[in-house]
Amino acid sequence: MITVTPEEISQFRRQLANSPEALTALDTIQECEGYLDDAVPLLVMRETAQEADRGLNDWLEKCRQFFCQQEVREALESGFLAPAIEAIAIGVPIPPGMATALSICVFKLGAKKFCGVNKPDA
Repeated sequence: MITVTPEEISQFRRQLANSPEALTALDTIQECEGYLDDAVPLLVMRETAQEADRGLNDWLEKCRQFFCQQEVREALESGFLAPAIEAIAIGVPIPPGMATALSICVFKLGAKKFCGVNKPDA
């Protein structure tokens, strides 16, 4: 299970202070004690009013091509979530709260590892 610490949630709150949807997603992650595997299906239900029909890994696969765009990947590697959230929310499209949780997940996994980038200059 991928977890987000209270300290990380605080850092993300400061970074995403101008996005009410992202802050709501962080509230949900905190409500789930930092467990992204629990938070993503809950966000799906809250943002779409539909039962979650896929798990965290399925959502990550659906969004992989957007997370692995060079500028999005580099932003995540630097700890900046906003560019990834925007790219996912628009490209997939999914609600911003879900995009926030998924972006945090890729950040925690390591964007280079998630995207299979092994070269330092890639």
